[in-house]
Amino acid sequence: MRKAFNLKVNSLLSFLRELFEIEALPDYQEVVRRNFEDFIAQRQFNSNQIQFLRAVQNVFLKKRRLEVPDLYEAPLDRFGEDAVERWFTEEEVDDLIEFVAQLVA
Repeated sequence: MRKAFNLKVNSLLSFLRELFEIEALPDYQEVVRRNFEDFIAQRQFNSNQIQFLRAVQNVFLKKRRLEVPDLYEAPLDRFGEDAVERWFTEEEVDDLIEFVAQLVA
């Protein structure tokens, strides 16, 4: 895309936004941020959980995917090796993985 259209974009959404000059169309990062905000707002998370989820959001934006093992790797391991078990139930982890899977599609 960079060569053909002289555009530096990081997603199809960004490309379409630039191509059709639609400023109101949010880019992928903004869509992910909004969805994470909604995900967090719909649940009763404490401050540690919210900090962890914000870091998860950043990891997801870099990798464009997220699986359970990713929750235990850098940079998320800085919260402690057992942060996932300390702060989240199995059901909450499953909900998180299902949620990010929808963002990939």
